[in-house]
Amino acid sequence: MARKRRHASGTKSRRSRNRGVRRVSRQGIDVDSVVEALVDEFASRSGLDILGLSREDYVEILKPIVAGIIDQYSSRPSKEAIMSKIRAAIQGVYMLASAYMLEKDVPLTRERLEFIVTNAPQVAARYVSKLYKELKSNGLDYLIPLLRKAWESYGRPTPIACPYCGFRGLTPDFVCIVCGREIEEHEVKKAIDFNEKLREFVEFYSPNDVIEAIERGYVVVNEHVKPPSAQLQPNKPELVLHLSYEEKELLRRMLREKVRGSH
Repeated sequence: MARKRRHASGTKSRRSRNRGVRRVSRQGIDVDSVVEALVDEFASRSGLDILGLSREDYVEILKPIVAGIIDQYSSRPSKEAIMSKIRAAIQGVYMLASAYMLEKDVPLTRERLEFIVTNAPQVAARYVSKLYKELKSNGLDYLIPLLRKAWESYGRPTPIACPYCGFRGLTPDFVCIVCGREIEEHEVKKAIDFNEKLREFVEFYSPNDVIEAIERGYVVVNEHVKPPSAQLQPNKPELVLHLSYEEKELLRRMLREKVRGSH
């Protein structure tokens, strides 16, 4: 309850400041008065009323939209002209509403979470960690595949998926960007079927590269396994996985088989 009171207090203070400054377009049109006349119809006809936000929140969402539309006209456009423009760009409106809720820390109800993940994947990708935790705590696991798709399309996916949340968010420090878990090296190996990766490594790299990996005791991993001397890609997180005694022996055995097969 205390958290809600703090949120309400901060919102009231912010709204009080906003009421003190009225926005006027370059044509001299009072944007705030246009917004006030449109806001209730906007919430209803755009479908944003399902979010259950306050009237003041809808005003804040609508204000930059109306200002941008008015700037396209030489004189004050009609209410219907503005609503027509809003309907034509409804996907952008959904993105603005989603970004507003996340940036202003509006409490995320089940309806709001479903709205964001379904209608604003670009925004969802920017707030993937916050949304993942909210979806889990609200029992909305059925939305996680949609959030994962948004992350893959618009986020910063890494080469290796986290064994726990399934998002490609594992950093070189073995921490998942999305769920925040610290992952053990053996868990990563199990998740990526490391022995099979080593077989591919022996198949595609030269014997000298395999010997180098055995002698130095580690390999570099992204989508594939690479020898230690392979150049790290600066903008692509790569992991260093250390080789156990058994894994070194596996590489030696597969290398001998490869050499015998080549003769």
